[in-house]
Amino acid sequence: MNRVVIKLTGKLFSPENVRVLMEIAEIVIEYKKRGLRMAVVVGGGETARRYISMASEAGVSLGWQDILGIGASRLNAMLFSSLLGDYAYYPVPTRIEEFIHAWNLDKIAVGGGLQPGQSNNAVAASLAELLNAELLINATTVDGVYDRDPRTDPNARLLKELTVKELKNVLSQSYTPGKYELLDPIAISIIERAKLSVVFINAFKPYMLKSVLSGERIYGSWVSP
Repeated sequence: MNRVVIKLTGKLFSPENVRVLMEIAEIVIEYKKRGLRMAVVVGGGETARRYISMASEAGVSLGWQDILGIGASRLNAMLFSSLLGDYAYYPVPTRIEEFIHAWNLDKIAVGGGLQPGQSNNAVAASLAELLNAELLINATTVDGVYDRDPRTDPNARLLKELTVKELKNVLSQSYTPGKYELLDPIAISIIERAKLSVVFINAFKPYMLKSVLSGERIYGSWVSP
């Protein structure tokens, strides 16, 4: 495996998770030194949700709410870029072409949202398609994809292997700003058409990311094209 795109949940970006973020950055740097080519997309997290909530209460349109979320995700991207030091591409990409430019310079581009109506998961999927990535790693808040919501159902079962069709049947979908689930419909459609391989892991357990980058299939849920 030589080319991967990593999507990091925005929920990582809060003061209590600084050590986790630092550990993830160290892992990314380690595998960059080993020759792995990577691009990273991050979510807006609590900062995005806070601004979106205020905008919603004020009657601001969904489009503007999306723009606020994009701004928050780019702020998170700047933070993660700073942890990568000279391995990161600057400035934070605001267009897909900038991600590709960084890739061609052999730098790690860390970005957030790009345009209203498109989740960061869709950005990551588009990027993986354009860069011909061998794997899209979706680091989220749970250990993988479950047959039911593990946050509300203690009997939820982790699905270790599944197809895109099975994934579509499991996930609940939403276009609401700041409330996208594991994947939104646009992201799934890109994954389906591009025949991308995807793994869902827990971002708060960095050893899972290290295992995946090592080529292991021990953790997470693996989605075949």
